[in-house]
Amino acid sequence: MKKIFLVLFLFSLNQTFCQDISDENSKKAYSEVYGKIFKDLKPIEGTKDILPPKKNVSFCSLYQCVSRIEYTEGNKNIQEAIFKRAIEITNLLYKQGTPIYLLSGMDSSGTEIVENKNLTDDNKLVYIAIAECLTSQSLEKIKDIVNEQTMKLINKK
Repeated sequence: MKKIFLVLFLFSLNQTFCQDISDENSKKAYSEVYGKIFKDLKPIEGTKDILPPKKNVSFCSLYQCVSRIEYTEGNKNIQEAIFKRAIEITNLLYKQGTPIYLLSGMDSSGTEIVENKNLTDDNKLVYIAIAECLTSQSLEKIKDIVNEQTMKLINKK
């Protein structure tokens, strides 16, 4: 009986330590980088007409741009304005020393945790997973636009 309890104890101890993946940097990246609101930016005109009343935002953070881009698929003008705003925010984040790289696809959140373990590496990129399994054309486009701008800024340096 003691051997069974010992085996169960060792097994549970092993499971506890094997599951200990710290994602503190990823949580910090979400709140301090991806969700950072730039109060100097003015709201994008015309977004109140296409967004549901409780989803109305000013598009002053990258999170707001990415999370609400789906609502603009029928309106190319506003969608383009949001893409331009995403580039603007990407530039502001880079100037503040936190270039951002968006991830999507299978296990992108796992990749985010691994890549964000060291935020002081050469390029100081902050990785954010925006879509795990399901994604859309507009979501992929905003991801590509942000990543392309970030890489231009890093390579320009």
